[in-house]
Formats: sequence, structure tokens, C-alpha cells
Amino acid sequence: MHFLHKIFIGFLILWDTDCYPYHHPGYGSPYHPSYDRGFRWEYSSSYSRYRCFSGDSVVRLSNGTYKQIDRLRSSDEILTREHSKVITTEMIMMLDKHTSGKALFYTLITDSGHRISLTEHHLIPIVDSNGNDTYLFAKHVQIGDQLIVLINDTLDYSPVTNITVEMKNQYYAPLTMCGTLFVNDIFASCFANVRDHRFAQYSMAPFRAYYKLARYLSIAEPFHVRQREGIHWTARMMLYFARYFLTDVLIL
Repeated sequence: MHFLHKIFIGFLILWDTDCYPYHHPGYGSPYHPSYDRGFRWEYSSSYSRYRCFSGDSVVRLSNGTYKQIDRLRSSDEILTREHSKVITTEMIMMLDKHTSGKALFYTLITDSGHRISLTEHHLIPIVDSNGNDTYLFAKHVQIGDQLIVLINDTLDYSPVTNITVEMKNQYYAPLTMCGTLFVNDIFASCFANVRDHRFAQYSMAPFRAYYKLARYLSIAEPFHVRQREGIHWTARMMLYFARYFLTDVLIL
């Protein structure tokens, strides 16, 4: 690991402790670079656009109801996963959103009937035979890979049985306190364009701290989720920093 990378991660660890990417015996570590299958060197023109989930996606809230992804607001309580448990996390902001643009999506369909549409460099965890998580880019997921799903409000695994590539309208990139969420009842990362889910979660620590302060001060929309269109300045800033100093974790 690059020396600067270590210093940066260390600073963020001291800054914030909420929803760290966990390591737990029996449930694996989320830190498995997305190029585990040999896809290390890539080029993408997506630096100017973060992208994420398709506009027809729904997100499971803590009260059990579903909310259209474009209607998410700061402080919405969203379901996510920690180890073998379903827990609640808060919506912070939209890292990217576009209400009229089109993007290429990889739609993953599981044996259980779940489906999720993500852009090619969006991270999603698969589970191996030992129950360990490995975060892959959506375009690297293969038939037979096990995704983490909610079935009757219970965590389960289901293999991918079909993958389609299609153009869809609208895309949204919600960021939660834990950096993960359930979209269409499939567990996914909030991050795209980075090879390391753990690094991406650590890098957002200052913004989580600001969000908590804003909530304490009763600021309803500290990141202006409703008004802002396009890639959020926070995501742009992190991509800019990584582009020049941490190129090994960024898809340029």
C-alpha cells in the first residue's frame, strides 16, 4: 500500500468511527479489491460522472416500506447490513443524480427473483463458499455469484442467474452513514469508480462528521439533496484528490 495512502487512512480512522467496514470471523472482511479476478488496469471516461443505481430502483426504509430512490432525503432511515444482522443507517446525501440523462447499466437478476441495475464501475459484494464478502464492480459479477438479499425480512444469499446490459434513464447515487444499503432488497455499496470499498467509506468520514454536526444543529438538508443536480462537490473533491495522489484506488 502506498505510504500516503496509509497516512490518509490513519487520519480518517482517528476522525470518525461510525459504520467502519467491519471484519468479523465467520462473516469475512469487506476489503477485497474489486480487481480480484484479474481486472486491475482499466480506463473509464466516467471521471466526470459518478453514476450509480438506475432511476427505477427502490430502497427499503427502516419501517419496512419502500421509497423510490429519487425521493430519498437526508435523515431518511434506511436498512443495511452489519455482519449477519439487518440494521438501520441514515441517508446523508446524493453523491450524483441526473433526472434526464441516460447511462449503461448492468442488471443482475438472482434465482430468488431479485434484480438490481448498476453502472459498470459500481461496487457490489458477492459471497464465497466460506461466507466472505468480496466487493466487485458490477461488470465483473458472473453467473453463479452469490448476492446478499432480503427474503421475508431475513438475510439470505441468492445466485445470479442472468445478467443484462441495457440503457436506462436517470441515475442516482445515495450515500448513507454506513456506505451500504439495500436497493430492491439487494445489498450494495454506495460507491462507484473506486476499487476499494473500505477506502471509499473512510474517505467520507469528514462528511459524516459534518452531517452529524448539522443534524445536531437541526439543519434539515446540509448537503442540499433536493436542489442539486449532477455530481456532488464532495464526490468530485474526493475523486480529484485520488486522481492525483491515490491513482491505485480510482478508476480514471
